[in-house]
Amino acid sequence: MKSTPLTMALSLTTLCLLAGTALAGVRMLTERPIAQAAEKARAEALKAVLPTFDNNPMAETTEADGLNIYPATLAGTPVGAAIETYSDAGFSGRITLLVGFRSDGAVSGFSVLSHSETPGLGARMDRWFRSTDNDNAHNITGTSSPLAVKQDGGDIDAITGATITSRAFTEAVNRARKAYTSSQSGKK
Repeated sequence: MKSTPLTMALSLTTLCLLAGTALAGVRMLTERPIAQAAEKARAEALKAVLPTFDNNPMAETTEADGLNIYPATLAGTPVGAAIETYSDAGFSGRITLLVGFRSDGAVSGFSVLSHSETPGLGARMDRWFRSTDNDNAHNITGTSSPLAVKQDGGDIDAITGATITSRAFTEAVNRARKAYTSSQSGKK
């Protein structure tokens, strides 16, 4: 077959159609398992960040300030909530967290759901902000007021070499705290 613009265009079109069909097929096969894995990871994260609860927070999800709120109860009494929050100010873009709050408004825990931060630096946020080193200067668990890193006049030690990530992390936690406060004031 002689290479002409028409035969090259037909060959390229056929190749694109085959590749597109293959990609669509793979997506159809993997979409559900990926969604199930994400739901399982979220359920495990809820157990890690919330005080002891006996309800299904994912079945009772509400929204405040554009963020998902997962309320936790024990024997019908509210014990806190987890907020899925984010910041787009990370060094490498968006970070997504699940932050748990006790009913008194203090942080009960957090889980990093996704990020693209630098390995060895910003990626350490999952351990850094729960660490008890240095007299708890960067442990956010138990805090009940807005957070800021020391470079911005706050009390939280930034991750060494990753101040931008630390600022994004505290921004995301503060966004979650605001949504939690907003959701609680609506219940009174």
